[in-house]
Amino acid sequence: MLYSHVTLLMLRVIDIYSKQSVQQSTTRMLVAEVPGDIQIGALFPVHRQIQGSESCGEIWESYGIQRIEASFLALKYLNKKLPFKLGIEIHDTCWSERVTINSLIRMLKENVATNKCCTTPGCEKKNNAVISAVLGPGKSSTALSAQNLLQVFKIPQIGYSSTSIELSDKERFAYFTRVVPSDVWQARAILEVLQHFNWTYVAVVYSAGNYGEKGYEELLKMTNENVCIAHSEKVKPLAPEEEFRRALKQIINLKIVPKAIVCFCEGEVAQAMLAAQKYLISKDKNIEKFQWIGSDGWADRKDVVVGLEDEAAGSFTIRIHSPRMEAFEKHYFNLNPENNSVNPWFRDFWQQKFECQFVIPKEEIGLKKQCTGNESLKIGYEQDPKLSQVSNAIRVLGEALEKMYKDRCGLDKNFTECTAMHTINGTLLFKYILNVTFVDEFQQVITFDQNGDAPAWYDILNYVGKNGGYKLAGSFRQFPSGNYSLKFHKKRIIFYNNTYDVPISVCSQPCGRGLKRTPTTACCWLCEPCGANEIVNQTTCVECPSAYWPDEERLKCVPLPINYLQWHSPGVLAALIFAILGILSTIFTIITFVNHNSTPVVKSTTRELSYIILCGIIACYGVTFAILAKPTFISCFISRTLPPIAFSAVYAALLTKTNRIARILAGSKKRILTKKPRFLSTFSQVVITWILVGIQGIIVAVGVIKEMPTANYDENFLPSKVVLVCTSSTPAFLSPFFWNLFLIILCTLYAIKTRNLPENFNEAKFIGFTMYCTLVVWCAFIVLHFGAVNRALIMSFSFSLSASIALIILFAPKVYIIIFQPEKNVRASYTTTKLIRCHFGNTQGNVENKNRSISKGRSSTQSLSYSCPTRTASLHIAANQSSIISSSGQTTKSDVSTQTEGNIFHSSSSLLSSQPFRFKRTLSVSHGKKKSIGEDVIQLIDSCRKYQEDKLHSTEINAPKNLLLEVEEDDDDTEDEHIAGMIKNTLQNQMRTVLSTVNPTTLGSLVLTDENDSHSGGLRNPAAETDPDDSHFEEFLRSTGLHSFNLTSSFGYKRLYGDLTPPYSITSNSSTSESGSNFLSSTSGQLIELTDKELAHLSVRQLNQRLQGYDQEVVAKLKQKRRTLKNRGYALNCRVRRLQSQRQLEEINHKLRHEVTSLKCTIQYLQSRLQYYEPITTAQFNDSRMATFQLCNNSSTTNDMNNNNRSNVQPQQQIGRYVTSNRVSFDNFMMRES
Repeated sequence: MLYSHVTLLMLRVIDIYSKQSVQQSTTRMLVAEVPGDIQIGALFPVHRQIQGSESCGEIWESYGIQRIEASFLALKYLNKKLPFKLGIEIHDTCWSERVTINSLIRMLKENVATNKCCTTPGCEKKNNAVISAVLGPGKSSTALSAQNLLQVFKIPQIGYSSTSIELSDKERFAYFTRVVPSDVWQARAILEVLQHFNWTYVAVVYSAGNYGEKGYEELLKMTNENVCIAHSEKVKPLAPEEEFRRALKQIINLKIVPKAIVCFCEGEVAQAMLAAQKYLISKDKNIEKFQWIGSDGWADRKDVVVGLEDEAAGSFTIRIHSPRMEAFEKHYFNLNPENNSVNPWFRDFWQQKFECQFVIPKEEIGLKKQCTGNESLKIGYEQDPKLSQVSNAIRVLGEALEKMYKDRCGLDKNFTECTAMHTINGTLLFKYILNVTFVDEFQQVITFDQNGDAPAWYDILNYVGKNGGYKLAGSFRQFPSGNYSLKFHKKRIIFYNNTYDVPISVCSQPCGRGLKRTPTTACCWLCEPCGANEIVNQTTCVECPSAYWPDEERLKCVPLPINYLQWHSPGVLAALIFAILGILSTIFTIITFVNHNSTPVVKSTTRELSYIILCGIIACYGVTFAILAKPTFISCFISRTLPPIAFSAVYAALLTKTNRIARILAGSKKRILTKKPRFLSTFSQVVITWILVGIQGIIVAVGVIKEMPTANYDENFLPSKVVLVCTSSTPAFLSPFFWNLFLIILCTLYAIKTRNLPENFNEAKFIGFTMYCTLVVWCAFIVLHFGAVNRALIMSFSFSLSASIALIILFAPKVYIIIFQPEKNVRASYTTTKLIRCHFGNTQGNVENKNRSISKGRSSTQSLSYSCPTRTASLHIAANQSSIISSSGQTTKSDVSTQTEGNIFHSSSSLLSSQPFRFKRTLSVSHGKKKSIGEDVIQLIDSCRKYQEDKLHSTEINAPKNLLLEVEEDDDDTEDEHIAGMIKNTLQNQMRTVLSTVNPTTLGSLVLTDENDSHSGGLRNPAAETDPDDSHFEEFLRSTGLHSFNLTSSFGYKRLYGDLTPPYSITSNSSTSESGSNFLSSTSGQLIELTDKELAHLSVRQLNQRLQGYDQEVVAKLKQKRRTLKNRGYALNCRVRRLQSQRQLEEINHKLRHEVTSLKCTIQYLQSRLQYYEPITTAQFNDSRMATFQLCNNSSTTNDMNNNNRSNVQPQQQIGRYVTSNRVSFDNFMMRES
């Protein structure tokens, strides 16, 4: 309903408007019509537009008459193959928008309004065919107006020369399509021409209206940094001449005048601009001509340049590709007024062209020329370039209608029978039009995109002057893929100055290489240099990314070659050779140590820790290959993680070793060893070492997780050079090494602490020297790491140098001794224990003799400590008798010996244990006078108390081991007489009593006698006692499963209580020693009679003398057997001595613990009495003391019984009488005090 009302309203308007307009001109009311079954309309500019008005002028041959005849010719060829007859109705537009609308209304009124409104009976139509589609008009602005009217009636419109960009908008112009491209592509073609000739500074003149304004907007949109529009002017097509002169003068008055002007305008505007240029040059000779570039509105029109040939010479114009139609010329030249009655304007055109008349009034006969009809149309003939587009447009409509006819009617029915085609659906027909595709006779592809536009194909024309006219210079073509190209066919092109030299139209000269444009005014610039690593992007400098560098033209960034350390460079070769030699040396050292694993020199280095150090050194050398390899994630990961862990393994082992030495030496300085040192075993040392290494592993793992190592470019060489390195921040790289530095510093401090060792204790000195050198190397490495550029090479040398220092200083001397001085690789030079493995060989004997000589000159109450780096605290006094003052003031001589862990002080320390009581420094101990107890006594008593507390709460069943005899002898240990002497001295030292360090005058009242011998007032001489029975010890040996031995009297218990010099001579049992072997001499053939006992007692020199002249094999076997016998005897000697010592110590400890408990009870009672100063009588004191003593004895009975079960041997009477006498004397002393 809405559509019907709108249609009726439009028809009413059309009817009223038509009645007012058709009366204006009879000529304009003419219509050229070819009837057919289906009718199409056509709008051609048959007449020119009078400049400055909307009126029609003279007949236009090229745009009017030729296009009408071209449509007739195309229709003639088309109807030969169509199943129906296609008719056409042509109206004149006079190139005017108003006349176009008038003609279109008339066309719709006659074909739509009249026919549609004839509904009464008897009403007949003139022509049953209605307008199904409209061709034209040629002008873009008039085509827009026509489409606004036609789409109301849903009549498709096809353009043959309308190129306006707006017509591509299908939302506004839904029924418009064209066989020519949009002005978007024309703007692209003009821009390509400007860039081709490097005309970067141009002005633009465009005509007012849809064609010029939209074209300029598109051109402005496409301009980039290569083309700059300095100035633009919009002019009206019908404007006076002064307006065009003003617009051109605006361009001339610019500060920098462009030489090229783009005219995106219609032909009339282009002609007016050329005329204005001619006028201005005539007024001012200093004004030069311009280089014009015209759009397709100018194209190849001769009327534009008529009379202005010099001003237009050298200009370029754009023309839609239009091949010359030879068939049309043949048809056209055969036309005359007699045979062309279809074209109502042809007779007038003939008279106008040839300036004659067919009918001359009588009064004008002789004044005007008579037309004969034989004149030739070839005279002044110029074919219209749009004829091929007109022909293709009609063919498109015919192809679409034919396709539609076949789909709706088929091939069997004629048009009369096919009623479906009697009424054309415009929407359906438009869809068929968009789907038409064909190739015309000129090999031009006709197809339509989604906007109804045909592919772009332009001819670039060069106007060379009046004589040459327009010459084809090149072409611009769009391809189906969307790409385009500009090609110039003519090599010699004429420019505005009538030369072949390309004129320059720039504001500023192009900047040179590496210079950017800095804009000053519109399209003008200054040239400024860019950085060395920057490319020039016209107006900006763009820095190349990392690892890229500008090319020679400074237009693009190219990748730089990647550099990294090559293994063939001298520095890298030196580092690799250094590392390889270090690895080989370390492997050689390991092999040497493994082959001599049981020799003293290897044992003295703590073998387990030494192997850890050597493995760490190999890793330090091996990391050089990862550091100097091509940086990758794997090599960077190894370079980051392996060095800290490898160095920590080296320095953690060294720290553990030096700490062990320092702790043992610190314990040896004490007056008494109250507790066995902890974590001194080999297993403990290895565990501690790996714990320290594990801490380093945790530090490294945290650093790697926080910052993953990567291969990247070294910033020190960027941007001109790319060096691939393993990158990591300085804190992430150095933080793990601070732990190693901490270990080094601790090792250095321990080395300094143990620097004053005996001469032959070289291990600590070697470690110290290693640490000093390592500190120097690491300090230098840290400095170079921050200042050097090639860090990888410095790192590899530093790591290898640090490893070499440890290898050379710590292991080279030992390897030298093993290989070149095997005579020094004996136990005499490298005596070791499990607590400490150090050198104390020949030099030690000198120190010992020296100390002993000093001790002889001292008094018997002084003590002397041997300078032996062991953990045993030895308090030495002279072997003569010491004087001890008893309670009665008498002096008793007695042998006093020192004691180590597990000796007599097990019970002595009970005097002050587990109670708040402590000796006072001013306690009166003799004749009621106060005497000060020495600091050494207080210290010794406190140590004993602490040790006794630990032992009382211990759950161990076995007796404590003697630290000196704790070493388990290896089966392959070879000991000699010097070792036996060393063990003898050790046994002598361990039986000293702690009280030997106390001044006898200080403790005189504390030294009491046994209850049975209290009248003697002192200690009995232990020498007077009989020797203890050895049967108990022999029975003990048999219970342990050991072989029995012949123990000489010189090593009996007599020596233990006498001079304490155990000159044992322990030999093998006769049952085994007597079983000797007989050997046959190779020379005499007699047997050598030697028993095992005789062989063991022979020295090397004696054996060599007896075996002179015998076979070498026999000699070797005898020597080997002698070494085996001696080793067996030495091992059994050590076991016997250890068991004897433990047995004696346990007996003494048991007795002293029982007696000290009683003394403690007495002291507690006296302490409680003295605290309150209570007076007491002798009888009261005795009764209270006995009650307290009985209570304490009962409380300790259980512990004593348990301790008695630990030993089957009775305690020594000598020690028992001594302790008991102490209690009695102390009671007397406390009585006197009370």
